[in-house]
Amino acid sequence: MNKAGVEMVLIEPGEFMMGSPETEKERSSDEGPWHKVKITKPYYLGKYEVTQAQYEAVMGNNPSYFKGENNPVERVSWNDAKAFCGKIGCRLPTEAEWEYACRAGTTTPFSFGETISTDQANYDGNYTVIKGVYGVYRQKTMPVGSFQPNAWGLYDMHGNVWEWCEDVCHDSYAGAPTDGSAWTTGGLYQEWGILRGGSWVSPPHLLRSANRDGIVPGLSYDRPGFRAAWTP
Repeated sequence: MNKAGVEMVLIEPGEFMMGSPETEKERSSDEGPWHKVKITKPYYLGKYEVTQAQYEAVMGNNPSYFKGENNPVERVSWNDAKAFCGKIGCRLPTEAEWEYACRAGTTTPFSFGETISTDQANYDGNYTVIKGVYGVYRQKTMPVGSFQPNAWGLYDMHGNVWEWCEDVCHDSYAGAPTDGSAWTTGGLYQEWGILRGGSWVSPPHLLRSANRDGIVPGLSYDRPGFRAAWTP
């Protein structure tokens, strides 16, 4: 499916365990409580992170520091990402939709298994995680699709650029929706937006499927990007 030049993958409904169990290494307290979420409706999610060429074609500018037509757009705020999605009739994924799609049916820390390498994702290879190995540190973003996709055909769900979600930031999942919808009220950090997936400069533990981060929605720097979602 193609939405205004953004290639998308159909994600079927299903159930998954969101967050991480207390036994997962490198976990943070905001990844709990580990809880079941039921995605009740099919949705489409960008096969790739939105590229600079796509962003410029819609918005008329390219804010990215690491220039490249097929590289993911970065230095975009939550507000910028929302504006782009609105112009092409899409939206940002909810945090639950993002993690469900990232995991692609897995329960391991990464969609590729218990650990990850710089052959599989773009991150700071000067660090290792969960019996992993050291790798390269490319010190920049890479063209989308440079690494293998997860089992559902989605690229760069781990690393390259952080990805904005629709939700506001909470310090735990206590009281979170269990139907896959966006959590847009309450929380200690309700003035912050949620970012998922890690980036080119992240140590690998921040690329885990359950990891969460957040910043002020109006802030942009050389790490946040996004992928678009659409409900048919």
